[in-house]
Amino acid sequence: MSYPPLSYIEFLGNGVKEKNIVFLTHGLFGSKRNWVNTAKVLSERLNRHVVAIDLRNHGSSFWSKSHDYLSLGQDLIKLADYFGQKVDLVGHSMGGKAVMSASLINPHNFGKLAVVDIGPVAYCHSDFIGFIWGMKQLDLAKINSRSQADQILSDHISDKKIRSFLLQNMIRKESGNYDWQLNLQSIEKNIRLIMSFPQYQNQFLGQTLFLKGQESSYISGKSISEIKKYFPQNSIEEINRAGHWPHVEQPKSFQDKLVKFIGGL
Repeated sequence: MSYPPLSYIEFLGNGVKEKNIVFLTHGLFGSKRNWVNTAKVLSERLNRHVVAIDLRNHGSSFWSKSHDYLSLGQDLIKLADYFGQKVDLVGHSMGGKAVMSASLINPHNFGKLAVVDIGPVAYCHSDFIGFIWGMKQLDLAKINSRSQADQILSDHISDKKIRSFLLQNMIRKESGNYDWQLNLQSIEKNIRLIMSFPQYQNQFLGQTLFLKGQESSYISGKSISEIKKYFPQNSIEEINRAGHWPHVEQPKSFQDKLVKFIGGL
């Protein structure tokens, strides 16, 4: 490749080449590991080639000073070009905005689009600034264990599930010390861009599914009008008893809806 490659895990299923590849993209502070279970289900039930991806500045992918949706969308377009097949896109939260951007930058490269609990609009970023500030309070050179890091982080972030999610990004180096696997500096610098969404001239005319958590408010009001503007072939479905992470909170229900949509069942 002629660009810094995104890190990914492939699930080949029976490798039916006539069918679109499926890309799965994670949210802010996440990684390709968040999608492993769903990737296996899609690959096995639909006989699809499924690719779970680390977006830039996350996981094992390259670090960059830039972190905006034009850049993230172009990264996915380049990866699709590398595989040389049409792609169905699935993305959660920040990853949902990345796949929406890719489909609006180059609408003809992609087949279907599934967006998880996010809309093509700007959101408040106060919680995320708090998460970043809390993570920056950890002096990783002095951390000896994840439990110690969790204890310190609990002074700044009360929700244990969120702390556990954030601390998945803490990795042990060969030296024995811990470090962040994600580019916290770039994320902090670009947080307003991450919470925003660009204006595009194109529409994506392919089938588009928005999956929202029943207990989440991310898809409502203005986001629905923007969804209709950019994605005229849209449908919106709720996942019962789920918030912003329906693929984690209700995986069976989520996977069934995604399989039905991607597979055209």
